Amino acid sequence: MILDLRHDVLPAAMGVPIVIVGGGPAGITLALQLEKRGVPSLLLEAGSTRIDAAGQDFYRAASIRPEDHGPVHRYRHRVLGGTSAVWGGRCIPFDPIDFEERPWLSDARWPIRYEELAGYYPEAVAMCRAGSPHFTADLAVTDAAGAGMFDMCDPDLVADRIERFSEPTHFGRFYQERLRQSRAAVVLLNAPVLRVVAHPSGRAVKGVVIAAPDGRRIEVGARAVVVASGALETARLLLSSTDQKSCGLGNERDLVGRFYQSHLEGHVGELRVPPGASSRMDYFRDGDGIYCRRYLWLSPEAQRRERLAGLVLRPTHPKVADPAHGNPVLSAMFLVKGMLLPEYARGMNSTDSAEARRVGKGVPLHLRHLGNVLRGSPGLARFATDWTRRRVLARRKLPSVFLADRDGRYPIDVNAEQEPDRDSRVLLGEARDSLGQQRLVIDWRTSEADLARVARGLAVADRALRRAGAARILLPDPEEAVARLTRVGGHHVGTARMAESPASGVVDGHGEAFDVAGLHVLGAAAFPTSGFANPTLTIVALAVRMADRLAGRMANFRMGRAVNRAA
Repeated sequence: MILDLRHDVLPAAMGVPIVIVGGGPAGITLALQLEKRGVPSLLLEAGSTRIDAAGQDFYRAASIRPEDHGPVHRYRHRVLGGTSAVWGGRCIPFDPIDFEERPWLSDARWPIRYEELAGYYPEAVAMCRAGSPHFTADLAVTDAAGAGMFDMCDPDLVADRIERFSEPTHFGRFYQERLRQSRAAVVLLNAPVLRVVAHPSGRAVKGVVIAAPDGRRIEVGARAVVVASGALETARLLLSSTDQKSCGLGNERDLVGRFYQSHLEGHVGELRVPPGASSRMDYFRDGDGIYCRRYLWLSPEAQRRERLAGLVLRPTHPKVADPAHGNPVLSAMFLVKGMLLPEYARGMNSTDSAEARRVGKGVPLHLRHLGNVLRGSPGLARFATDWTRRRVLARRKLPSVFLADRDGRYPIDVNAEQEPDRDSRVLLGEARDSLGQQRLVIDWRTSEADLARVARGLAVADRALRRAGAARILLPDPEEAVARLTRVGGHHVGTARMAESPASGVVDGHGEAFDVAGLHVLGAAAFPTSGFANPTLTIVALAVRMADRLAGRMANFRMGRAVNRAA
């Protein structure tokens, strides 16, 4: 059932034991998985089924170093489906090493083992609609191109892993009818949650307070509250929940908002490959028609020996903003960023804004790009026809552009893990939104050690490629190159982290707050580390896992009895 607080009346007695705050991939997955297990829930979504400017304004925040962190309202959407509305669709699971204790990285420890999560990835892949749950090329490649990006077997570099791409699935649109027909999952739109409420002792959750469009404040009771609002809004909500405790809920040890992480990313160096190798770098479709792509990954053995963090390398195209590349397709991309999926267009906006400042700006820059387009118009026309077929008209969309280089020269796109840092945080500021809620101030910190690990990782990868005779990485000045990595700040991780004890985290390994029974955090906010992988697939896997646990604890609220009471 889907209700809208603008014109529907919230039933006085819902008979629903679980309130889910946030209608993105995490919240929608949890609601539907609870339905499968016979447990009703109420999902509260602050937005509607369409994005609007007024709703997006709630996500604006200040940044202490705005040049290092992209505007956060670009990466979040106040709509049913959440950020999946602009998701690029990339699906990569975390790896066992992400869950290991890595003593060379401070505070980089999960309270669960990889094996406790691995069994939930197949269902997560299905929810994301990314095909089979196989992430090695030998199980996905259907042509004669070869399994790995390169024919190599080196202990330091893994060349046969793949990433899978969802359509991309907009969870709000794809699952909307299923939610509408559900007897167990009740979705309430235009229902922003102002705070989570605990019982007078502050030791157990009582419910939430929502802001109705007509100005009323409505308290909704629940045995369990699951905050699934993304890492930034999760921290904001917990810090704003001061009815019982002035520090906010779950924040007795001043850990909510801390250990904020994102990925370090950008173009670093150049990959030189032999003729014929380029065919394995492009996107390909597996036997089910799912787009996949190979990547290069620093092996767990190399990470342990060299004391490094997660690092992945992908060959890419030259920086779009610099017209010196002479490529009509890239110049067209610069002039019309709508050629890319929104996730990659946002990333391009962040990385290319700095590059555009370096090479020029305004009319002269655009004229140089226009010249590239005009000179290469015949080839561009062929590309545009193919792009329209595979990106615009197709339901399952080609994720982005890969352009083969006849000389085998490719800039390297780096995506790297950063070390958790207690002082990297988000906190409440003085500014307020139209509901009177304090806006966030972001103090995202990266370190010289983070950058040094990336430089050393690139050197390890280069040695492995050269040993195999597969390729070379050209990086004249590694330290200078990695210093220019873009802090896009698009993957928000770690503001209410899970841990083995309340001394080092906000929630336990099941996502339940140490100090407030029944209060749960679901999503990347609970990640202790970011790994190198995009977080969405693991978020969805954790949602399936949480549904299992909550269903077991809510045995007395099975669907039949609860829904009958609500009716």
